[in-house]
Amino acid sequence: MLAIAAPSFDQPSETFIAGHVRGIAPGQTVLICQRGGAPEGVETAVHSGIVARRHRLGRLGRGLDRTAAALGLDRERGLLRADENALAAFLEHHRVTHVLAEYGPLGVTVFETCQRLGLPLTVHFHGFDASILAREAAWRRRYARMLPHLEAIVAPSRYLAERVIALGAPHARTHVNPCGVDPERFAPGTPVSGVPGRVLAIGRLVAKKAPHLSIRAFARAAAAYPEAHLDIVGEGPLREACEAEIAAHRLEGRVTLHGSRPHAEVQRLMAEAAVFAQHSVEAPDGDIEGLPVAVLEAMAAAVPVLATRHSGIPEAVAEGETGLLVDEHDVEAMAEALCRLLGDPTQARAMGVAGRARVMERFSNEISLAGLRRILGLTPACAETPPTAARTPT
Repeated sequence: MLAIAAPSFDQPSETFIAGHVRGIAPGQTVLICQRGGAPEGVETAVHSGIVARRHRLGRLGRGLDRTAAALGLDRERGLLRADENALAAFLEHHRVTHVLAEYGPLGVTVFETCQRLGLPLTVHFHGFDASILAREAAWRRRYARMLPHLEAIVAPSRYLAERVIALGAPHARTHVNPCGVDPERFAPGTPVSGVPGRVLAIGRLVAKKAPHLSIRAFARAAAAYPEAHLDIVGEGPLREACEAEIAAHRLEGRVTLHGSRPHAEVQRLMAEAAVFAQHSVEAPDGDIEGLPVAVLEAMAAAVPVLATRHSGIPEAVAEGETGLLVDEHDVEAMAEALCRLLGDPTQARAMGVAGRARVMERFSNEISLAGLRRILGLTPACAETPPTAARTPT
């Protein structure tokens, strides 16, 4: 039985976590989460609560498999003893044999319990947990205490893996395993083509995604291509900055801020896109990407990618072959690259086709999930759904 620990399992920007729940060991997985419950359509026992970083917020309810008020977290060592006992009882009740923690902080939270029970713990880092948090001495201490004792450490890119190794992760137990995408879910039409001039950006409106810089670059290209239109999917604190950028460049009607949209609508926009654009940067607070899943989804949809040489992006996008890359904050270079793609749709389509082939070869869900099962030490049979899924006891 596999236990997956994560902040939540229902965030639109973290579909990769729900994918791990559904695909690593379907029907043989229980969940440990800070808030919410299981992903839609997944039957599984859930141990839920809210984790406080510095102080105890409350007590667990009596039903270990039911939503609880809170989990307590000691400032340095993880769960407080009473909550560690409750978690241990949950893991023992469900006969858990392997634990996967999504994000470094969740690894710290469950580490002591796993050590106590002799359970192999694998921690999957994704970005902020190896960047922003690594700036804090307290988190560096927590990581230094945990990392040498983990069964395995996973990162979605070589770039992020090196960051985690610098924090104390043993090189031999640190694995690069990019999150995968379903190529069929983003299968392109025939012939492969988007709407001329349609540019798409997907991601939370936060500093490391720098959506305002994508708008600024689009403004320079839009003057040469009057049919061009930029669709931005995502919500976040930089929405007002994006609106201000649109107004400053008089792009009303040519840039659409869609907010957070359902997956079906994202797929439709992806199918219409002629170019996918993402100007990822290292945020002022140090936050970085791992390897953005949206970049892989665009490649799966045979859409050429225009992005920055940031974190793991160059490991996925073959520059000049599946897309174009520019330096972080170089708006002029991004505008020129966008003009190049809009001005030569034949080349752009060829890059898109090459991108889809690269996803099929290296970044499919099947490849990613098989990699995680191998790292976790699970047999391939875990991928087969048993006749009855694990149910929450009543």
